[in-house]
Amino acid sequence: MRVLLVNPRSEVNPRFKTYAVFPNGILFLAAVLERAGHQVRVYDNVVDSRNPADFADFNPELIGYSVLTGPDITQAIIQSKEFKTLYPKAKIVWGNVHPSCTPEQTMAEDFIDYVIIGAGETAILELIAFLEKGSPTPDKIAGLAYRDNGHIKINERASELKNLDELPDPAWHLIDVPKYWQVSLNTSRGCPFRCTFCYNAAFHTGYRGDFSAERIISQVQYLQKTYGVKFIRFFEDNFTFNRKRLHRFCELVLEKKIKLKWDCESRTDLSEKDIDLMAKAGCVSVGIGVETGSKRLLEFLKKDYNQGDMLKSFWNLVRHHILPRIYIMEAVPTETLEDFKATKDLLHTMGDTPYFYMRFVPYPGTPIYYYCIEQGLIEEPLSLADWPHFSFNMATKGNLSQVPTEVVTESFAEYARTYGPRRVRFMWRYNKGFFLSLIKNPPQFFGAVKELIKNTLPVMFNKNSSSPEIKVEDIRTKKLAETHTGGKS
Repeated sequence: MRVLLVNPRSEVNPRFKTYAVFPNGILFLAAVLERAGHQVRVYDNVVDSRNPADFADFNPELIGYSVLTGPDITQAIIQSKEFKTLYPKAKIVWGNVHPSCTPEQTMAEDFIDYVIIGAGETAILELIAFLEKGSPTPDKIAGLAYRDNGHIKINERASELKNLDELPDPAWHLIDVPKYWQVSLNTSRGCPFRCTFCYNAAFHTGYRGDFSAERIISQVQYLQKTYGVKFIRFFEDNFTFNRKRLHRFCELVLEKKIKLKWDCESRTDLSEKDIDLMAKAGCVSVGIGVETGSKRLLEFLKKDYNQGDMLKSFWNLVRHHILPRIYIMEAVPTETLEDFKATKDLLHTMGDTPYFYMRFVPYPGTPIYYYCIEQGLIEEPLSLADWPHFSFNMATKGNLSQVPTEVVTESFAEYARTYGPRRVRFMWRYNKGFFLSLIKNPPQFFGAVKELIKNTLPVMFNKNSSSPEIKVEDIRTKKLAETHTGGKS
């Protein structure tokens, strides 16, 4: 079967191109489909300027959308309708986090034929087998939502893969690698922790799976040989969770003398031994979800970490010249001005470290989402088309906390103003050798400057983090609204 896999992009992006990393989930699906003998194309809207009509020569028979909760739902809706018009015999299938957490609401749209809930590798193969041969029937396909005589049916979820090494390597040959900001690998799935705001509880339901360290090394070596990769971002929720695997990966990098710089996401509990080994193996940055400086709020969010242990890990990272990327969440339900100040105090205690500010957004299926509904803090979006506005407004103007909105707004404005200088000051204070190495290596210097500018400008000028007087109009959402009114204003 001819299968087109699509990654939609957000249309709320006023001045700078969206941060582009590999669409790893789609690339794994593509590889599985190709291994089964199907023809596959990848259409990543983040870097691809083509339109649905441009795939006429391929004439897709199944079009699969990978959809997250957010403004990109708008483009996914519009394109799905356009694909349906252009290729009326093609089946439209939605998957990934948002459809998995809202299957019935998603299936209420007549332009969507199927929804795959959770892991998609087995379900999509079985669905294609049904479309081509009539078996297995939809009611026998785990993780499938479908219609039966106009009634929406939702099957039990498919089991997650027990051994990720069974998957083929991602189909990197189907994308234009140089168009992406960073080369990324996804080497694990799921998270066993219980953070109330995280999609994992609803999407992976407690599952955790890993590629082996040996498999990661083989993928790294292939990317280096084929694309000349020198830096890789491990783009997943918690690369360091499996300590045995982490240590083995680092040991293999050193044993094989692989020249690689890399970064990852982690919990707050890295030991000095972990960090020392990571530094020797080329780790240059680690993202840590600190979220708040308030112990009360940490308990409310069920973060389950000790602030003292976090600070110990943080300073160990700094001492080993690994730059910590600290994630802070603001405007959280129940957050008080005292909690807000505790976060400011914590950041100061951490040497005024660089951080990433994010407004709280309640995602469907999470415990805190249902809390917000029960407390009357939000109204549940009634249709698929309501979600882009809901999530965008929450991410740019939302405040479900008890902190005055003007305080939250000014805090985000300060974050935008100081993002770049804060990074430079922190590095100068704790890693002067970094600047000396740049002076000795001009290409590395200009590369570092380019990277700083590339990451700083979108923050400084992003309307999401500036004053509420600036209006951001989503043209695609307006166009979507017009489709419901026949184009009348």
